[in-house]
Amino acid sequence: MIIDLTILFDNYPQEEGFETGWGYSCFVKKAYGGILFDTGADGEKLLRNIQRAGIKPDRITRIIISHFHKDHSGGLKEIATISNKAEIYVGASLYEEIKKSLPSAKIYKVDSEPLEIMNGVYLTGELGEKIKEISLVIDTGSGLVIVTGCAHPGIKEIIDKAHQIVNDKIFAVIGGLHLKDKKEDEIADIIKFLKNEGIKYIAPSHCTGDLARSLFKKAFGKGFIEVGVGSHIYIGGSCDYV
Repeated sequence: MIIDLTILFDNYPQEEGFETGWGYSCFVKKAYGGILFDTGADGEKLLRNIQRAGIKPDRITRIIISHFHKDHSGGLKEIATISNKAEIYVGASLYEEIKKSLPSAKIYKVDSEPLEIMNGVYLTGELGEKIKEISLVIDTGSGLVIVTGCAHPGIKEIIDKAHQIVNDKIFAVIGGLHLKDKKEDEIADIIKFLKNEGIKYIAPSHCTGDLARSLFKKAFGKGFIEVGVGSHIYIGGSCDYV
């Protein structure tokens, strides 16, 4: 399976012409559809970035909201309006609120159990305690790619769940890792864990923090993918990043 991913909302700038904002959203292109993972904080800004990326609204067939924070769910109403045939997946902890705000949308409740939403594409189910969050797990056939919103439950717990869903190595981690308030030794512990997992590529952004990003870059070398809004990540069938 080929992974073709574009970051559409992020506080880190990257590609010219894309607007930044605090939050996260990315689009995973599939041959027969596409997944919008999170919707950023500003729907109008997200729509402009989608247009800038050349993504047609009808290509969005699945919308995932990782957790209830507005920097990940704030653009849902606008994107649900233009992609009105898309299936929307939200955690049980915010299902009623979203269902009430979008009564005519196709909304699916995600509990704590994993869920396959496309062939080889899974949701972890809601993880964590205080802040429940869903992450995306993509089985490439040559390793797993994990996409996170903020990783509030902790990247270790998310990776453990991914292994339970598909018993294979983790090839890449993409998204927010919520390490912006962590000290260097705490970040070093996370890096050690990820390296021991054999993760080849990491593309941290949003709430990961500048210190953590710099430490990841040092630790992963060519395996560190510097990303921001507008970044395009392409991972071929052999799990090589281009």
